[in-house]
Amino acid sequence: MKSIDQKTVSYGMPIELMMENAGREICNQTLKIIKKRNIKKILVIAGHGNNGGGVIAASRHLSTYGISLKLVVLGTKNSLSTPGKLNLSLVRKNQKIQIIDSKNLQNVLDEINTSELILDGIFGIGINRDILDPYYSVISAINDSNAYVISNDVPSGINADSAKIYNIAVKSNYLVVLHKPKTWMLKTKPPKFIVVNIGIPIEVDD
Repeated sequence: MKSIDQKTVSYGMPIELMMENAGREICNQTLKIIKKRNIKKILVIAGHGNNGGGVIAASRHLSTYGISLKLVVLGTKNSLSTPGKLNLSLVRKNQKIQIIDSKNLQNVLDEINTSELILDGIFGIGINRDILDPYYSVISAINDSNAYVISNDVPSGINADSAKIYNIAVKSNYLVVLHKPKTWMLKTKPPKFIVVNIGIPIEVDD
């Protein structure tokens, strides 16, 4: 998938456009679950990579439907990927989205505990190490909560190739899988999922 991403950028489609498409698709799937389960309290948790940028974009799309939500960005603004920074700058202007300060870990954990739905965008397909705090505590709190959890592409903490969980991973209820199923899904039983189109041209797919 990393190779496909690189080829797509070389083809002329920027990461920002793929992230926008991913955010829209995550939004569409989330709206269905919000309606089905009559959910009111939504928390979006974004890491500093492109996976986090995708759920930040999804937050903005959700707001266009009148959905109010809270957003936590783990890490500093400077640690965000470039397209993630772009999406965060747009979100900061949005009155439907309340940004929670991630420096106050207990505040974040309290938000997780009281949320009905959590969008997980902490880690993407590249995780290959043990997860440390504050990420460990955040994922542990997600798993202990009663929230319905939707993950962007993969549950945060699972190696997308080997299916290895290094020390903890998000226990997702639903996955919005970008472009195509990942290798780990063939090696274990994944949660319920849908594969969505993020605009990758067939010319670069392999």
